Amino acid sequence: MTTKKSFIPFLFTACLTFIPILYATEVENYAKDIRRSVREESLPPPPRSARYRDSSLPIEERIDDLLRWMTPYEKAKVLHACGEMSAGNIARLGLAEFRTIDGGVGPRAENCPGITYMPCGIAWAATWDQPLIEAIGRVSGAETRALYKDQATARMLLGPGGNIGGRIPFCARAYEYFGEDPLLAGKTAAAFIRGLQSCKVAACMKHYIGNDQEWYRTVLNVNIGERALREIYARPFEIAIREGGVWAIMNSYNAFRGTWTSWNRPLNDLLYKEFKWDGALFADWGGYRDDRQAIAGGTTIETSCQDNPDLYTRELCDLKTGKIRQADFDDQVRRALRLYFRIGAFDSESVQDRAEQQAYVTAFRSQAHQDIAYRTAAEAFVLLENQQDFLPIDASKIKTIAVVGPNADQYHSMIDGSHLRQRGGSGAVKAAREITPLQGFCMAFGEAHVLFAPGFRFDGTHPEYAISVPGKRAIDPLDAARQADLVVFCAGYDHSVDREVIGWGIQMPAERDSLLFKVGVNGERQEDLIRAIAAVNPNLIVAVTTGGPFDTTTFRDRVKAILITWYGGEFGGRVLADIVCGAVNPSGKIPYSFGRKPSDWPSIALGERSYPGIVQDGITSTARLTARDCVVEQTYLDDIWVGYRGFDRTQKQPLYPFGFGLSYTTFKIKPVRQEGNTFIVSVTNSGTRDGRAVIQCYLSKPTIPGVDMPQKELVDYSSLYLKRGETQNISLSFPETSLQYWDEKNHCWKTPKGTFRVRIGDSSASLPVEYSFIR
Repeated sequence: MTTKKSFIPFLFTACLTFIPILYATEVENYAKDIRRSVREESLPPPPRSARYRDSSLPIEERIDDLLRWMTPYEKAKVLHACGEMSAGNIARLGLAEFRTIDGGVGPRAENCPGITYMPCGIAWAATWDQPLIEAIGRVSGAETRALYKDQATARMLLGPGGNIGGRIPFCARAYEYFGEDPLLAGKTAAAFIRGLQSCKVAACMKHYIGNDQEWYRTVLNVNIGERALREIYARPFEIAIREGGVWAIMNSYNAFRGTWTSWNRPLNDLLYKEFKWDGALFADWGGYRDDRQAIAGGTTIETSCQDNPDLYTRELCDLKTGKIRQADFDDQVRRALRLYFRIGAFDSESVQDRAEQQAYVTAFRSQAHQDIAYRTAAEAFVLLENQQDFLPIDASKIKTIAVVGPNADQYHSMIDGSHLRQRGGSGAVKAAREITPLQGFCMAFGEAHVLFAPGFRFDGTHPEYAISVPGKRAIDPLDAARQADLVVFCAGYDHSVDREVIGWGIQMPAERDSLLFKVGVNGERQEDLIRAIAAVNPNLIVAVTTGGPFDTTTFRDRVKAILITWYGGEFGGRVLADIVCGAVNPSGKIPYSFGRKPSDWPSIALGERSYPGIVQDGITSTARLTARDCVVEQTYLDDIWVGYRGFDRTQKQPLYPFGFGLSYTTFKIKPVRQEGNTFIVSVTNSGTRDGRAVIQCYLSKPTIPGVDMPQKELVDYSSLYLKRGETQNISLSFPETSLQYWDEKNHCWKTPKGTFRVRIGDSSASLPVEYSFIR
C-alpha cells in the first residue's frame, strides 16, 4: 500500500518527466498550426475600408489598425528580407515588395541606364553647404524611385555614411564619409537625409558603430570610451536623427565592447532611449547572425535572406517559449511597419503615389539634376596651393596644355562596364557620363591644343590611345611637358585603393599604408614623375583625385598650384578645367586635417592596438578567415582626440588645417554683435572676383580639474556668395548642449563653469573674430 508520504516524490518526478513532454508537444502543435495556415493561405485580405489603408491618417493610427489584422506569422515575416536586396512583400496586406539600393554616392541598380553621377560623399562635406547637400538628396531620391519605374518599389538608399573616416589618414572608405568632425559629418548627413526622404525614399545611415576602417571590419572588436562614443562617434547619428529624421540606420559588422553591434542592446538603446529614435535598425548584409540575439539586441530587420517560412515558424515558437521576449518582438514589428508606411509601401498603387512616380521618371537625369552635379563639384574642389596667384590662368595666353598622370584618362564610375569591386564596392555607381580631366580640357581648349601623356595607368596597361577621347594618342610625359605652356598633372588614387573591402575575415590589403600617391604596378611613383616634369616645365599644376589626406611635401615647392578634385562625379574633369581657366572660383574647404606624417595622427602614434588592432595569437595576419568570429581586438586609445582636436593637443602643426581652402578672392570677417548664443559677423569680399565664403564657428570650453578639454570644437558654420566689394552679415549659433561634455565619472552630461570663448573665421587655423561669455 502506497502511503501519502511516498506518493509525493512519485508525483513530483512524474511532473518533471511529463510536463516538459506535454509542453514540447504543445509547441510542436503550435508550429504545425502555423505551417498549416501558411500552406492553406486561408485568411482573406483585410477590407478596403480598413483604416491602415487610409494614407491621410497618422502613421501610428495606421500601425495600430494594421496590427489587429496581422497574423503572428506575418509579424515575424516583416522582420526579415524576402530577397537579397528586397523586403516587405505581403500581398494579403497590400504591402509591396520594396528594393534597397546601394547608394554611397548615388543609387546603383541592376540594368541601370546610368544615373546623374554626383561627386563622392567627402566632396559634399567639403562644400560646407547644407542647402546644396539637401538638393543632392532630392536628386538621389528622385532617381532612386525612377530606376524601378515599373514596380514603384525602390524606396531605400543604403547611405549616407556617418562613420568618422578621418580618425585615421588611411581609411579606405573615407571618400564615402564626411571627415573628422562629428558636427560637420552629422549636419552633412542630416541635410542629405532630409532631401532624400522628401521623395519617400528612406535613408539607411551606416555603419553604427565603430566601422571607421575597413581593415578587419568583420572580425573586429572595437572598444571606445564612453566620452568618445558620445562626443565623437555616435554624434553624427544623433544629429542625423534630431535634424534629419532618418528613418533607418544600418549597424556595423564589428563587435562593440565584446558584443556584435546587431546584438548589442546597450549600444542600440543609445539610439532608442537617449536619442528618442523611432526608426528601423537594419543589419548589414550577413551581420544579423542570430534572430534571438538580434531581436533581443534591438535590431529590426534581417537583410540578405530569402523568404523563409521555417525561420518565421521557429521564431514564433521561440516567442511562445520565452526565448524571445514579447516586448522586444512587438517593438521591432512596430518599427518595421513604421518604416514601410513612411516609404509608402502600403500605398504604391494609389493614384497619388503613381503620379509622384511618373514625375520622378520624367525628371530622371534632367538638366536640373545635372546642374546640381556640376555645382557640387564646383563648390567641393579645394585649392590647397596657389603660388604667386598663378591660378586662374589667362586662357588667351595658353596655346598648348599637357594633361598628364594616371588620372588624366581614368574612369572612377562603372561607366566602362567595370565591376563594383573595381569601383568602390557598395559606393560604386553606374554613371550616364563621366567627364575625365582629359575630356574637360579638350572641351575647354579644343582637342588640338591638348596633349595627352598618362605616363602609366593604374591597371598596368599601356594603351596607345586615350579611352575617354577616342583617337587621342598618348605621348611621353616629359616630351609633352616640354611642348606645353601649361602642365596639369592628374595624380592621386583610384577605387582599387579607396573602396569597400568585400568579404569576411582578415582581408588584405584593406587600406592605404602611406600618405604617398598610389604606386603603379611596375613601381612607378607619381611624385617622381611630378618632380621630373617640374624640372622641364615650371608651369605645373597638380590635381589630386582622393578620398583622404595625402603628402605634398615632396613636390609642393616645385609646382605652381595644388587642387583636390576628390572623386568629382559626372562633371569632375570639366569643373577642373573651369577652375584653371577662372570660370569657377574654388571655395571648398577640407573636412579633415592633413598631417605631415602618419604618426601625427594620435590613432596611428598610439600603436597597433589603436590601429588597426591586435590579431589573436595563432592567427597569422595573412590569414583569410571565413569564420565569423571576433579575432582582432582594438581600443580607441586616441579617445576624443580625433582630427584637429588631436593635432591641437599634441601640438602637431598640420600641413593643411581642418577647414582650410584657398579662393581667387579674399574675405574680411569682422565682429558685429552677440545675442545670447548667436554671434553675428560681417563678411566682406575684399578681392577682385565674386566668390563664396565658408564661415566657421568654434567653441573653447573652460578647463576643468582632471578633465581635458579640446582647444576648440566646431559648433556651427555657414556659407554665402558675395560679389566683389559686397558686405553681408551672417549669424552663427549653437544650442546649450554644445557647451556640455560627457562626465565619465558620473555618467552624465555636464556644463563646465567659467569663461567660454567663441572664435570665428574661415578655417580652424584662421579665426580672427572672438567673443566670450561666462556660464
